Amino acid sequence: MTRFVLDASALLAVIRDERGADFVADRMVGMLMSTVNASEAIMRSVEKGFPFETVRSLIIYRQIDLVPFDWDMALAAARLRPDTKRQGLSFADRACLALAIRENATALTADRTWAELDLGCKIELIR
Repeated sequence: MTRFVLDASALLAVIRDERGADFVADRMVGMLMSTVNASEAIMRSVEKGFPFETVRSLIIYRQIDLVPFDWDMALAAARLRPDTKRQGLSFADRACLALAIRENATALTADRTWAELDLGCKIELIR
């Protein structure tokens, strides 16, 4: 069974009911997500007018397994910077990828620039 790590952009697609939302929603129960990415998704949703509690409840209801961003994850995300700088990946992007690499999982994202990456984990675009 494939394990998935959820990028903030993929969760935002579900929250905003964007293209690719069904693809993510069908796989969401039991997905992993870094607390960094959860924070980013909540912040961006609230900025767009979605109630904080609604977004928080979605994460809990869909049984997304939130993974704390600890020292080892910080080091792993930092190590990814040279290989992701050209694509302009953010700190949160690297947090997601570091988790996917550590867990030997597939990272789900809406960010098309990730398709160019070869970092030691599978990357699946939701649209």
